[in-house]
Amino acid sequence: MQEGHRVTFTGPLQAVLEPFRRDEELGNGQVLVKTVYSIISAGTEGAHYSGLEAEHPALGDRPFTYPMQTGYGNYGEIIALGDNCGDLRAGDRVLSFSNHASHVKVDATRFCLKTPSELDGKKAVFTRMAGVAITALRAASISPGDKVLVIGLGLVGNFAAQLFRLAGAEVMGVDLSNYRIQVAKQCGIENAINPGDTQIEGAVMDWTGGRGADISVEAIGKSELVAQAVQMTRRKGEVILLGSPRARVTMDVTPMLSRIHLLGIRLIGALEWLYTIPDTDDSKHSITRNYQQILGWIESGALKTDPLLTHLLSPVACQNAYLGLHERKDTYLGVVFDWSQL
Repeated sequence: MQEGHRVTFTGPLQAVLEPFRRDEELGNGQVLVKTVYSIISAGTEGAHYSGLEAEHPALGDRPFTYPMQTGYGNYGEIIALGDNCGDLRAGDRVLSFSNHASHVKVDATRFCLKTPSELDGKKAVFTRMAGVAITALRAASISPGDKVLVIGLGLVGNFAAQLFRLAGAEVMGVDLSNYRIQVAKQCGIENAINPGDTQIEGAVMDWTGGRGADISVEAIGKSELVAQAVQMTRRKGEVILLGSPRARVTMDVTPMLSRIHLLGIRLIGALEWLYTIPDTDDSKHSITRNYQQILGWIESGALKTDPLLTHLLSPVACQNAYLGLHERKDTYLGVVFDWSQL
């Protein structure tokens, strides 16, 4: 066994790069990948880093404990293969749902997606976060010309806004960070506002002629913002839950439920894992096909990633990376680990 390195959360607000003994024995359908880049998910990983995940109602009786390995957006080069790995070859650059680690073993029968050889890996790795965002588009009953409100312009919200624009929608983005609004505009989301500067419900009603948004996307995961989104959505419109609500709140939900009931608004969950990973005969969409399409959009320039990359860091700086995303949202947005700097 040889030594590798991986990012681990050892406690709340504590990230370290630690050595580990890597097992390079490959089973059927497994490949060994040397990581080139890995991207941080500020939402899911951030909730584990801060300890917020412990409040997640869906956990039930499952324990939430440290230490834990982290990361699920890995881009790297195949350096060894087991048997029955399809058309994968040594030297291929691939995306996988693997941790932040210098070397990872990937089950190629589950998900190990080859990327175009000419596509810059710093762009390709953003496919992982766009893959989360595309579920909002898939879940919605979108038509060209629809007015879509996206609340939250982090990576997932920004990509959701871009994807709805690609589908022909008119999009308004909302975020409390002027920096993220500026980045959104660089990505083509010209209609982006800060609710700290503008009364958001009035702005939405002015934009929609008093009707409300056809589709509202909550891309942060705050329950109170879901309720606000309902108030800004039109009769028979849709509210898409793209963010995962975790923090417990106490509030009067009757106005929200009453509006949903009286106006026939649909409240729709848009978790990525509601879709199958491989293509199946009875599935219109799959995660694999979503990622293939996203890669194509990134390669063509239709989906923009360059303005989103704010920090390209050595994994040695993992504590600074997570703390920055946790505390400094006006400067940290897209954080990618460059494993060549190890």
